[in-house]
Amino acid sequence: MRRRVSAVLLACTTLSGCFTIDVAAPPGVDVTLVSSKAPATVRREYRTWFVVWGLTPLDNTMPERPIAHEKLTDVRIIVEDNVPDALHGILYNLLIPIGLVTQTVILEGNRAPAEAAHPH
Repeated sequence: MRRRVSAVLLACTTLSGCFTIDVAAPPGVDVTLVSSKAPATVRREYRTWFVVWGLTPLDNTMPERPIAHEKLTDVRIIVEDNVPDALHGILYNLLIPIGLVTQTVILEGNRAPAEAAHPH
């Protein structure tokens, strides 16, 4: 029984991490965070990678860049762990123990109305 508990604790610690997703608006742009109930016309989902079990981002895929690229003015950011993230955790922390982990980021929002973007 003691070995089973130790194995479960080891698996939990190797599959967990301390991720930080920075939520920042692009410079010079007014962006409003919206509730989970607000309608959104744009939805982008991507995976961001971390090394050292979530301590340091491996890539620069924080929400600021996609917000600017999509020209969003109203934004909702959801960070989730899903099945592919768990599979990456198993692969890169149990089978190949290199401390590489992922987080899925879902960016939803709206662009400025066309009239506001191009006044007459």
